[in-house]
Amino acid sequence: MILSETMAAFASTVIDPECIQLVTSEYSKLQGAIDDLGSAIGGTLGRQKEDLQRTNKTEMRKVQVEIENLSKDKTRLEESIATNERACQLETERDWYRKEALHLDEVLEQTRVKQKDLMDRLDESEQDREWMKGQLEKLTTQNWALAKKLKELGVDMSSLCEEDGSGEDSDEQASGKVGEAEDKDEQDKETNNEDGHPE
Repeated sequence: MILSETMAAFASTVIDPECIQLVTSEYSKLQGAIDDLGSAIGGTLGRQKEDLQRTNKTEMRKVQVEIENLSKDKTRLEESIATNERACQLETERDWYRKEALHLDEVLEQTRVKQKDLMDRLDESEQDREWMKGQLEKLTTQNWALAKKLKELGVDMSSLCEEDGSGEDSDEQASGKVGEAEDKDEQDKETNNEDGHPE
């Protein structure tokens, strides 16, 4: 405004009024153009600012989504690693249990072989015991029958035992007595057979 008044005052004293009017009009137009340009620039800057803000928000949302996806991927990878470690641990335990099972199978097989060998030996021992029992019973019966015959003949068993180490004569006497006892036993059997009695 000061410039306009100064120019008007200067024009009124020096320049033609038409020129002053023309300059004033052009100045007004220039001032209007400057104002319009300022408004346009302000509007453009506002729109650019809004666009930039929207773009920034969109990019931030994209970055946030990407961060969330990366976090999920990280969690999945950690779980996968933990699962793989657990799987490796389970495989190690499986191999150990398999090895122990094979070892126990081998020990069990050896134990079965030893058990079978012991059972076979036990059966043999049982058979030997039964055979020895039978022999003992047979010898006991024979000894009892011989002692009975010697007693019937009036031979003292204790005297025979004392005379066992006295020499060949005593052995011959005992043998003779035993022979007599056997002959008598045979005669008794023949008598029983003749009487119709079985042995």
